[in-house]
Amino acid sequence: MATIHEFDIRVQEISNVTILSDRAEVKKVVPVSVKAGINEVQLKNFSPCLERDSVRVDGHGKATICDVSVKESVHTDTTKVVDLRKELEKYVEIRKMHEDQRDILKKTIEGLDRTIGEIGRRVMNPSKESGSVVIDEQLLNGLQKLFDFHQAEAEALKLKFREKEQEIAKTNEMTTKINEELLNLQVARVTISHCVIITLEAFEDGEVELEVIYQVFQTGWQPSYDIRVDTQTPSMTITYYGKLHNHSGEDWNELPAVLSTAQPCLGGHIPELGTLDAQFYRPVYLSRPRGRGSMKKSMMMRRAVPEARGMENHDDYMEEENEEMETMSPPEMEVTQNTLSTEFKIPRKSNLPTGTSDHKVTIGTIVLTPSLVHESVPSKNAAAFLTASALNTSVFPFLEGETSIFLDNAFVAKSYMKNVSPGERFTCSLGVDTAIRVEYKPAKKFHEEGGYITKHSALVTEQTVTVKNTRSGQPLLLTVKHHVPRSTEEKIRVKLASPVAIPYDPATANENEVLEPKEGIKMNKDHNLEWTVKLPPTSSKDLVIKWIVEHAKGQNIILQEKL
Repeated sequence: MATIHEFDIRVQEISNVTILSDRAEVKKVVPVSVKAGINEVQLKNFSPCLERDSVRVDGHGKATICDVSVKESVHTDTTKVVDLRKELEKYVEIRKMHEDQRDILKKTIEGLDRTIGEIGRRVMNPSKESGSVVIDEQLLNGLQKLFDFHQAEAEALKLKFREKEQEIAKTNEMTTKINEELLNLQVARVTISHCVIITLEAFEDGEVELEVIYQVFQTGWQPSYDIRVDTQTPSMTITYYGKLHNHSGEDWNELPAVLSTAQPCLGGHIPELGTLDAQFYRPVYLSRPRGRGSMKKSMMMRRAVPEARGMENHDDYMEEENEEMETMSPPEMEVTQNTLSTEFKIPRKSNLPTGTSDHKVTIGTIVLTPSLVHESVPSKNAAAFLTASALNTSVFPFLEGETSIFLDNAFVAKSYMKNVSPGERFTCSLGVDTAIRVEYKPAKKFHEEGGYITKHSALVTEQTVTVKNTRSGQPLLLTVKHHVPRSTEEKIRVKLASPVAIPYDPATANENEVLEPKEGIKMNKDHNLEWTVKLPPTSSKDLVIKWIVEHAKGQNIILQEKL
């Protein structure tokens, strides 16, 4: 006969919580007083968001873990719904009691009025046996006392009647409020709870300690950043935040949490590569459906194919930021580098109850030295954008997340940070610099033909971009990015006639990524021209980009941009 031990997992001590992007791993300690022999430990009220396959149990003590199983139980009502129903029944009983008391008061008032009316009728219209009424001082005093009694009793009864009406109105208001709350909770009436059953074999009576580790969904964290750039120093201060949310159904109090960059949702299986066969193309001819029935069936099958549509979520908002004086630095967070992830240990304990949507913790503050560079893509937008290029010299990997960008303590934009590893260079846009003028002139195109034996055509395109620095201070660097066509056919040749650019070299690409931008002309990995020029104060330059596309005569060339 096994000894049964029941525990509510919600009230057990939290040893550690590791929060990932879309889930959390919880570790709780359960002390058990076991008896010699077989013991069954039942841990009840696990979160409905429990990942059943993630449950594992370790232990300390003179006992052996024989079996661990997870069972589900379906509840038609949550604990909150049950409590609301009990509260509703209580207020309904109170309302019925007040209504009964009100009805009694109403009948008492009506009976008093009838009694006083009957006495007055008998006094003023006596019967034949009693004789006529003699109105004297004694009769008048009696009538006055009767009227005073009626007035006092009626006022007291009507005051109690009004009080009962008010109490009934209050109970009606409470029952209406509870009914509305119950109506809002109807979608959550059917819930699933989990129970973990652990079978232990103890060698003797004593204390053992179980460590229960499990994962829950509907919780996680996302990074966000405040990037403040000071153009005078120059310096870039990045405040790294973690935005936590918890909708798992568990309340985590005094939470010793660790934020992890691991992404289990991406999976860990290497894709398999099949065999690529080369064979002649044989068109498949579909037979025409015969009869109206076959045509109808064909149309139904065609309609059954779902239409793939893209879905975009545009969040347009305006945010105002007030200038704040930073007098306190956040506590340093312990950073642990693992094989496939990085963990940030929150230095203080915090509370994360279920239903929390945006609990922000500070991971750290990083101060970098940026290079302020101007960039322009004139074919898309004839403007110069000020960008800050910096090398991530910290131990923090920057994950994808929202950023608020401040330039000289002024809020300029909301942006999005891409993945940046330690030692990797990144850029962030600081907005349009109106002091740099960019003019994108219409392209000049020429058509030439040549060849003695094999005739060929050549399309010459000449594009001029005029840039001007209207400032009278220091010189600045401006990088102009522009298309240069890339040939995807053997019979199409593309030549960059002007300017002379350094070809893209994959071997030195990683080395160049950690270097600061400098003056020069090169081709990037996307076969686009990057022309970086130094503009002295109050000066302008004409950048002439010229390329030639040669192909067989009589063929048409289409230039198509692919992102």
